[in-house]
Amino acid sequence: MTIWGFTIVRHESWLPSVLGGSGSTRSCWTDGFPFQQNPPELRRFYLTAIGYHFSEAAMVLLESPKPDFWEMLLHHALACSLTSYSYVLSYVRLGSLVLLLHGATDVFVYASKALVDTQCRWVLALTYKGLVVTYGYFRIFVFPVYIMHSAFMESQQEVEWQRLFGWNYLNFAMCCLLSLHVYWFGLIVKIGLLYGRTGQMRDLQSNLSSAELEKQKKRS
Repeated sequence: MTIWGFTIVRHESWLPSVLGGSGSTRSCWTDGFPFQQNPPELRRFYLTAIGYHFSEAAMVLLESPKPDFWEMLLHHALACSLTSYSYVLSYVRLGSLVLLLHGATDVFVYASKALVDTQCRWVLALTYKGLVVTYGYFRIFVFPVYIMHSAFMESQQEVEWQRLFGWNYLNFAMCCLLSLHVYWFGLIVKIGLLYGRTGQMRDLQSNLSSAELEKQKKRS
């Protein structure tokens, strides 16, 4: 998904340099918004992303509850509503940037989950470092400084208020998403610190604190 999305938007005017392009996020609001001409492939990519997020939400509800059930449910509810909402209201250009930066981080998220219970410690260490760097860069820096700033400020500068349908919810949901990013980034750093002290790397999905880990050790 990440490679597919990047190949679609890499030469587009709205892909900023911080995401590997040569354009500006301001172009998300130009060219006659909301009646912009976008590549047909972007529509297919977007609909696929919507389906993917709804399937992820269904999996959270169908699987046995995990310690981070409510956080994941909130995250998927926001993802489903934002992708659907942005597609219907023509926030597709901005949405494509959000999907791209999230996808770039997910590569290391799922790699870490896949390797956490294996003996490949040096590979796991590399994926963990890649996760910290990409998560911090894309979701903690690029997302608020460029994407949220564009949604909040540039949209009002380029488009008449009457044409910014659903603007309030768009920005509210993105603020909630950023809060989850900060929360999970803190957990990611905590997991690394825990590994340095105990030599045990926990799956990110478990979200166990060091105190809970010690309780598990005593029980076993």
